Amino acid sequence: MSRIVFGAAMIASLLALAKHERVLDRTGLFGTCATVAAPAPTGSEWLECRPGELTGYPDLSKGSCTRRGMRGDARYWTCPTALIAARAPHQPPTG
Repeated sequence: MSRIVFGAAMIASLLALAKHERVLDRTGLFGTCATVAAPAPTGSEWLECRPGELTGYPDLSKGSCTRRGMRGDARYWTCPTALIAARAPHQPPTG
């Protein structure tokens, strides 16, 4: 019984650490987006999205974003500034 509890505690700890350190964001398994410093239409901002191995490109069309084009393996979107501000804590660091 104690082995099961210990195993469950270890798995929970590893999952919490992975979430805190954004390990899955950095592995490239899931698609990610980051803001781009470029002039955008009034009330919006540019996002650059890259595909992930498992999920492909993120679909931002459900968040009132408009797909604007593609360069290399990056897709570019314009999204309302309010949407970007609401999602900011969940964005992976750029660079």
